[in-house]
Amino acid sequence: MQNRIALCRGCDAQRSSCRFGADEFVALGPTEALVRLRCPESFEGGPKIAHGGWTAAAFDDVMGRFLTHNGRRTVTATLTINYRAPVPVETPLELRVCIQSNEGRRWAVTGVLRLQDDDLELATAEGVWIERRPDHFDRHESRLAEYRRGHTG
Repeated sequence: MQNRIALCRGCDAQRSSCRFGADEFVALGPTEALVRLRCPESFEGGPKIAHGGWTAAAFDDVMGRFLTHNGRRTVTATLTINYRAPVPVETPLELRVCIQSNEGRRWAVTGVLRLQDDDLELATAEGVWIERRPDHFDRHESRLAEYRRGHTG
């Protein structure tokens, strides 16, 4: 099974491509996906090397987007990145995602970032996503409105 996966809400509403370079995204099965991507030069942190924030954001986007593709509306609860080798900018990369487990509303997901067609792990990630309740964003907006009322001045 190879299904193209849509952009996240942030990019879909404003752009025609993923800001993290993760446009070539296919589901390999119900629990695994492969993304071909490049770190845009605009995310350079060192000479010709991706900023670590790009790596973390790419994992967060891809891992969460795969759960959305599987019909789960989730938010990130935890995300741990292990940086193993520098990630080059403007170089073909692969990010493989795997759903490890599901307990109630909690989904455990892992990811591995490599150079395309290479075995060296540049970074790995593991995280937990929580299926959000229908009123998740309404509750957030209500709390934020209450905060703003108490901090206007």
